[in-house]
Amino acid sequence: MAFRRTRSHDGRPGVILVDTTWSIADFFAYQLAKHGINLHAFTPYLRRPRYLRVAYPYRSYVEQPFANGPSDSFLAMVERINPACIIPCTEDALYWLWDQPDHIQARCLPNVAPAIRPLLLDRALLLEAAAVWGVSTPTSMLLNNLDECRAAIAAGLPLVVKSGRSIGSSGVALCRTSDEVIRAFEEFFPRDTSVTAQRYYTGPTYLAGALFINGEAVHFYAAEKTVMWPPLTGYSYQLRSAAEPYFSSLLQSAETIGKHLEWTGLASFDFVLDEDGYFRFVDFNPRLWGSADATLPAKVDLYGGLARWIRCNAAGPASRSTPGISHRVFPKYTFEPSGMSSWRRLMGLRDAPWDDPSFVVGEVALEFLQRTTRVAQVRSSKMVKTSKLL
Repeated sequence: MAFRRTRSHDGRPGVILVDTTWSIADFFAYQLAKHGINLHAFTPYLRRPRYLRVAYPYRSYVEQPFANGPSDSFLAMVERINPACIIPCTEDALYWLWDQPDHIQARCLPNVAPAIRPLLLDRALLLEAAAVWGVSTPTSMLLNNLDECRAAIAAGLPLVVKSGRSIGSSGVALCRTSDEVIRAFEEFFPRDTSVTAQRYYTGPTYLAGALFINGEAVHFYAAEKTVMWPPLTGYSYQLRSAAEPYFSSLLQSAETIGKHLEWTGLASFDFVLDEDGYFRFVDFNPRLWGSADATLPAKVDLYGGLARWIRCNAAGPASRSTPGISHRVFPKYTFEPSGMSSWRRLMGLRDAPWDDPSFVVGEVALEFLQRTTRVAQVRSSKMVKTSKLL
């Protein structure tokens, strides 16, 4: 896969990021801008209000909800910018781009072949395929009715019940009782492509993420998730980069899957370490992952490599994460809900990407604004209730 080497009037290649509603998308934009890429956004909304967009990396943007079918607004934006590539920043954006014309999809990173798309739309199908490719996966069974739920329960608790389109902790339930299994099934089944009951492994969870070129992990990061929220099944709040022999095992499994998917683009994998010391592949994120800022202290040239690939179709030289580097994910660790004390959470600011101070200051200001707004709303609600009582 190669991109047309288009340039704007200043000689820099342009990239459209689709759906920048997650903080990692803004961080991604700052990093690519540092490497000489002109960024544009097509998104349901920009996270920051106008008065917090000082030094925002986007040259232009269109705020518009995703609608079914081709988008005239998006087509007009692509024609105006003539981007070197289009990068979806969420699963919703990736799936939405599949509904756009073929010449738009040809510019997407990743450009997912139609034959591969069903595997991304249903994680159960992907895990089944990975097992055929020789990658270990959890012991599991599909759930289609309550009788199958009871059979899974009889095989042993606890279980991890997952929907076919789970994202992070959404669509995932760690079930310790039979009632919890039934509730999770009844919640997920009406809205998802599949529901699976997986055996729960007590070992640590690992992440493996990379810039893949034709399935090869050119810039690769692997780490243990040392703090997650919700615990055991949630988002990564803190990671420690992996050492041998785990690193090579994770790299081999990630490349095996990547090559079968013919993947060119950013992606990450989740693995759990079983009691025998083997990794089980449990999930796939077909985009930049939410803890990708951890690649910077681990010396993975993820963003520089991607910028070179966009600019001249050469992402090398390859880079690998330095082992033993602990990193607290910004802004999740500091600002998102968790069971940690406020003081401990504030310590996470030490690991913020201070090489991009405008990004860090913007995130802190946005959090302050959102918290003061919530406080004002609570006070207003209390005043209304008091006035009604009077």
